[in-house]
Order: sequence, then C-alpha cells, then structure tokens
Amino acid sequence: MDLPERLEVVVEDTRRVVRCPHCGFRTARVHDRRRVRVRDLTFGGRTTTLVWLRRRLACDSCGPRFLEDHPEFLIGRVTHITRRLGRTLVRDVNRLSIRELSRHWDLGWHPIMGLVASWSSLVVGDRRRRRCRVLMVDETSLRRRHRYVTVLINGETGEGLGVIKHRNSQALSGFLASQGHRWCRQVKVVVTDGSEAYRTAIRQHLGHATHVVDRFHVARWFASALIEVRRQIQRIGPHGSRPAYNPDIFRSRYLQLRRADRLDPEGRERLERVLSEHPELAHAWTLYQHLHRIYIAAGDDDANQALGEFIAAYQDRSLPEFEQVIGALIDWGDEIFAFHDADRVTNGRLEGTNAKLGVLKRAAYGFVSATNFGHRALLLCPGVAT
Repeated sequence: MDLPERLEVVVEDTRRVVRCPHCGFRTARVHDRRRVRVRDLTFGGRTTTLVWLRRRLACDSCGPRFLEDHPEFLIGRVTHITRRLGRTLVRDVNRLSIRELSRHWDLGWHPIMGLVASWSSLVVGDRRRRRCRVLMVDETSLRRRHRYVTVLINGETGEGLGVIKHRNSQALSGFLASQGHRWCRQVKVVVTDGSEAYRTAIRQHLGHATHVVDRFHVARWFASALIEVRRQIQRIGPHGSRPAYNPDIFRSRYLQLRRADRLDPEGRERLERVLSEHPELAHAWTLYQHLHRIYIAAGDDDANQALGEFIAAYQDRSLPEFEQVIGALIDWGDEIFAFHDADRVTNGRLEGTNAKLGVLKRAAYGFVSATNFGHRALLLCPGVAT
C-alpha cells in the first residue's frame, strides 16, 4: 500500500529451511502463514509498516508447530517493531520523555518503556560482569529532596553500574552482595560522600578497599563553618530592616569561599579590605584556608602539616562554628587522608553523571517510579551501544 500519508511493504523471509527451536532439527514444512504488522522507521516522511508473512512451520522430527523469528524484528505482546526503530527509540529516550516518543511514533507508552527496560538490563548486565577497580557511590533524588536513590558508576570508565532504591546501608549491601565476592575483591578504591550508611556497607563487603570521602563534600563541610561565622557577623539589624546585612560582607561572600591561590589581584584586594575590618571573620577565613591545604598538599606529610597548622590556629582562638568540622575530621580522618593514598581520586565523574540525571528528570517532567528512572539513567551513562 503506497499512500501519501503511509507506506506498507509486504516482506517474507527467503530462508527455505528453519531450525526447530525444540529439538534443533531442520525443517522446511510450512503449516501456514500469518500477516504480522511491524512498525519501521519513517520513509519520506511517511509512516512505514512492514507486513511480515510470518510462517508457522511443523517439525518432522519432534512434531510440534512453531513460528519463525527474524533477528531484525522485535516481536512483543502488543507492538512489533524493527530493530533499527528500537535503536532509534533507545537513542532518543535520552533527550525526550516516553510520552513524547509515544506521540511521535504513535506507539504505546508501555511497549516503549518495556523496550528501554530490556535494553537497559542487557547493558548493565554486561557492565557488571567486567572488572571495576574504582567504585563511585552517591545519592540523588527522584524529586527535589524526596525519594532518594543510590547511583553507582565505574570510576575509570564512567559507566553506570546501578541505580538502586533508597540510600541506606541495606540498599548498598544488597547491590554488593548480588555482585559476588569475586567482583567485590577486585574493587580497590571506593569513593562516597560522608554517609554513615554507606560506610557501614563498605566495611562489611569492601573492607579490603581504600575508602575515600569525596573532597567536594568535605570542602562543603569546611565552607559551612565559614558561612555560619559570616552570617553571624554580617547581620546589622533585625529581620525586615534595611539594610539587614552589612553590604560589604554580603557582597564578598563568594570571594570568602575561594581558595587563596585562586584569587585575582582585584578580588584579593576586596577581600583583604573586608577581612581587615572584621578580625573574627578573618580568623575563620584563615582556618578555612588551612583546611583547604589538606587537599592542596602533595602528600600525607604536607597534609598532616596543614592539619597541624589548623589545630594550632584553632587552639589560639577557638570558634564554636568550627566544632562540628573538628568532629567530622576526627570521625572521618582516615577516609579524608586516604585521598592522597588513592591517587587523589574524587567523585567528580559521578557528580557529572548526576548533573545529566538532573536534565533527564526535567525532560521527563519528573519520575514516580525509581525502577523506570534507573532504567533510563543507566542508558544515559557512557558506553551504551545503539
């Protein structure tokens, strides 16, 4: 059928002999033919359908009848599509919602989601069988601050290994247990945020590996203490008054969070002018820079020296806002200083993946099912062959 709005092409397999799926013997006896409509890519802007004359054959050896299959046709319960259309759908699902693809191709939502799920399962199954030397673990949410999931990727390749429900120790332990002892034994470095739940699971299954707390999360702990000091100092009036904050301190808040070696001359001059007028803020900024030098250091010796300088400066004049930071240093000291023993590895690659997942969540107008989000997230990561 060749119409302006659609095109239908009748196709038939030219193989005369087909192997029986039950016993493996070859047979050429055709019992009947059935017309199966298979959706294909558009041709010339027209909806294209292949009408497949699908044969039902009878086996001369074992007796039962069976329908033939073709490697280029994906036969589902409801919708039948060609493999090249399936590859196109899997490729486009990274930038469009399932509903948008459904409208564009005039296919059902569930068949497309089923295709994505099956493709994702094949991809992640192949990835999990490979060796993973650096494992990166972090959390993200289906919606902002609501219903968290745990994301795991291979730190060397950037390929996603799993998106599992929840962010507790049971969730991560279940994943590691399913991978098996041999796979876990090959993991040498694990990078996470400062989650006690993740640390519990890692000690249980990956006790031999070097556990590193991501430096960006630790730097956020350091910055939070400086921010609290700045908030206490900058307020000059009650809430609602104008101005409620000291404008010089408030406008320099981003300069205060930068490392001293990354300040340009103009920014350094502005910051020094503000710090000279507020000694307590200047002392907090000095403590913050000492903490940063733990990561700037070339090795453990320099890092320990930076920590000693921080302790000496804090003992000279303590600030209550830094008490929580000191508690974190005591609690996570081994994981923080392991940064230098693990070739300065960070979760930067995983943070980039989470940024892409944020784009995916906006394109899909949010997710309700963590399972569907996991399937689509794993196809979004590098290494997906389409």
